[in-house]
Amino acid sequence: MGVLMEVKNLVTRFYTQEGVVYAVNNVSYKLNEGETLGVVGESGSGKSVHALSIMRLIPSPPGKIENGEVIFQGRDLLKIPNDQMRLVRGAEIAMIFQDPMTSLNPVLTIGTQITEALKLHMGMNDKQANERAAELLTMVGIPDASRRLGAYPHQFSGGMRQRVMIAMALSCNPKLLIADEPTTALDVTIQAQIIELVKGLKEKLGMAMIWISHDLGVVAGLSDTVQVMYGGQIVERGPVTEVFMDTRHPYTLGLLKSLPRHDARAGGEKLTQIEGAPPDMRIPPKGCPFFARCTYRIPGKCDEVMPPLIPGPEAKADHLKACWVDVRNGQPLPDQGVAQHV
Repeated sequence: MGVLMEVKNLVTRFYTQEGVVYAVNNVSYKLNEGETLGVVGESGSGKSVHALSIMRLIPSPPGKIENGEVIFQGRDLLKIPNDQMRLVRGAEIAMIFQDPMTSLNPVLTIGTQITEALKLHMGMNDKQANERAAELLTMVGIPDASRRLGAYPHQFSGGMRQRVMIAMALSCNPKLLIADEPTTALDVTIQAQIIELVKGLKEKLGMAMIWISHDLGVVAGLSDTVQVMYGGQIVERGPVTEVFMDTRHPYTLGLLKSLPRHDARAGGEKLTQIEGAPPDMRIPPKGCPFFARCTYRIPGKCDEVMPPLIPGPEAKADHLKACWVDVRNGQPLPDQGVAQHV
């Protein structure tokens, strides 16, 4: 299984009236063909901005991708001309957004919106595009698909609109699907249906996927690899079972301890919150972004030097964490040199 995409030292800033927002700070990782990567973290951690940067959909102004490379099948997506990037979007990399109502054009029929991409990227004529669109709607579980092609977005429920968005995203058989919290606006039962639908389609089509979420339970059930982000940086990354069962970063520990567990001991366990507030992203990053909220922090070190993203002690080679402390015993780790990325 080869590498499909490599993100190297991605830096994205927003230049606002209140100051510079340091949204994404030196994010680096590799995504393999067919792999599902779950990206988790609280609001403002850089999850969505990093994905929009990959797609080159950062609004400019105020946003700007300041540095980095996104190598996708031998091309740097941050360097290719805009007309080439438009051909990549939809055909090779597709994205599903959080709220389908704002992603669908309210004055165009569903059929028009799906067939547009098929004609542009696949070179289909009207008849072929309509047949493929009906086939896609059927595939995502929308009944009477041929007739529904003539309907408008407001004539669909929230869950059905999200199914339409999935059909549009998969219309050109992309090699990578980026799903940015696609079930947040839906109720729990519809969420489960959409997740199972995406999971089945991914396995059927063999594409890679980046699933962005704040819901650790969803990510645990979907992902091969999980990437925890905080303050615009990756703080822990590894196989999903390793990260959740052998957690190595204080922030990931805090996230897991704040979740209710169905396997908790009789009598229950108290949920613990992460004290403090997320970092002000207008302050230039220095040291570990989690320093102010961390119970393991080492003043004079953690707040001065960002630890490298490398395997923790006795962790597997592909289980990486950025922390100066061994959370298993609270002891400082030996100096591991300057920050580096996978």
